[in-house]
Amino acid sequence: MKRIQTLIACGVAAAASCATLAIAAPLSAQAATVQMAERAAGGKTQPILVTESGLTLYEFTADKTKHKDKCVEIMGCTTNWPPLTVTGMPTVGEGINPKYVGTQLLPDMEMQVTFKKKPLYTYFADTPGSTGYIGAFAFTGFWYALSPKGKVIK
Repeated sequence: MKRIQTLIACGVAAAASCATLAIAAPLSAQAATVQMAERAAGGKTQPILVTESGLTLYEFTADKTKHKDKCVEIMGCTTNWPPLTVTGMPTVGEGINPKYVGTQLLPDMEMQVTFKKKPLYTYFADTPGSTGYIGAFAFTGFWYALSPKGKVIK
């Protein structure tokens, strides 16, 4: 389940105006499940990695070093692209090799789920089944989906 933190920002003026901002927090569960689902991606319907709730999982091309999350070092990145985190051991759905799934420790001491040593992320505006952000360029890199074998899907 995606956790949303709410901030209320108020301006100081004669008639104070307020705005509410929703900030995505890391998608986390006791045991995050990496699953496979058929989705329209890369110009055809094919299997991609998703969360148990059907959100697309992304890799970030700026994560050039295995087991290194570059997004956490860029202001605002994890607000838009929350890491998939877990408090227990990640689990896998049918068709996913459990040897490919692991974790890495983030600076905030949360455990981020990895796939073939690549950190996994969701997108804060995604809905289950959505693939519209595959290939997006943001925060110095591209955001691609992954196949169950770890192949990049652009």
